[in-house]
Amino acid sequence: YYSTQTGNTETVAGYISEAAGVDIVDIGDAADDEITALDSIIVGAPTWHTDQEEERSGTEWDTWLYSTLPNIDVSGKNVAVFGVGDQASYAEYYCDAAGELYDLFEAAGCKMMGFTS
Repeated sequence: YYSTQTGNTETVAGYISEAAGVDIVDIGDAADDEITALDSIIVGAPTWHTDQEEERSGTEWDTWLYSTLPNIDVSGKNVAVFGVGDQASYAEYYCDAAGELYDLFEAAGCKMMGFTS
């Protein structure tokens, strides 16, 4: 699941989809029951230079994370997060939306997968 401002996150989601053999869906088009039926989820967002504590992607994720996620049961699901952004234009909040996805899915009881150092 992804959402995008400029198409870059959709492009990366397509690469991941091809490698993993799964379909990609914009989170704005996702049905709650299709998400809750899955054991594992890959989610991705851009960070748009919002400089906010919440709703950092400037995409449909902003609504979904705060209006939908709290009302569905995703506890115990495996979740991997990817993020894209513009490090040169807004280095101080580069990929903050990926952190927001991570924090909110983890708070919802998901098992977070795939870390980097």
